[in-house]
Amino acid sequence: MKVTIHQPDLLPYSGFWFKMATCDTFILSVHDQFQKHGYQRRVKMRDAWCSHQLVGKPALVPINSIEVAEGWQQRIADVVRGRYAGSKFFSTRGAELVDRILACEGRMLDEVNISMIEAVRDMLGIETPLVVTDPPTHAATERLIEQVQMVGGSAYLAGQGGKAYMGDDPEARFAEEGLELLWSDHQHSTGDSIVSVLMDEDDPMEIVLRRVG
Repeated sequence: MKVTIHQPDLLPYSGFWFKMATCDTFILSVHDQFQKHGYQRRVKMRDAWCSHQLVGKPALVPINSIEVAEGWQQRIADVVRGRYAGSKFFSTRGAELVDRILACEGRMLDEVNISMIEAVRDMLGIETPLVVTDPPTHAATERLIEQVQMVGGSAYLAGQGGKAYMGDDPEARFAEEGLELLWSDHQHSTGDSIVSVLMDEDDPMEIVLRRVG
């Protein structure tokens, strides 16, 4: 079983969905440390930031311990309307997405983002199950191995960014645990949110599944 892991980001870019669509299980790493300027609380839409308003000034705490200010559904929906009103598919997919966002629930940052991730997953037609594991106890590569083992996986699909923190020869470390380490070959098309793909592209999944070469 091929597993991938990613933090529950705010309406993330297409590479997030590539990993989801090409794996058997998608682990949402809600126990990771919140990054003040990370993608859990903000994402670019039309090359400008769309951000959550958070309660307080959280730092050095897990993602699932952070509260989002009340009214987040309306704020995100208003940004989507404002940025994409003239887009090719706003009258169809845009209207649906806005309705789905307004119907989302949640108060904590992980809950809020996961609710929107589930909405977009349905719109894209991806059926990969989303899983939240028990809090892992290790860090870096060992943390990934631990989580894959928690769900009974046999292989891990890593994003290209993982090469920056997984150390030397991570393939060997995974192999020691009987696991295969694979690297995403998603073709990066835009750093914008998946919302841009939904609003602009005839076939959003063709963009999501596009591979290098």
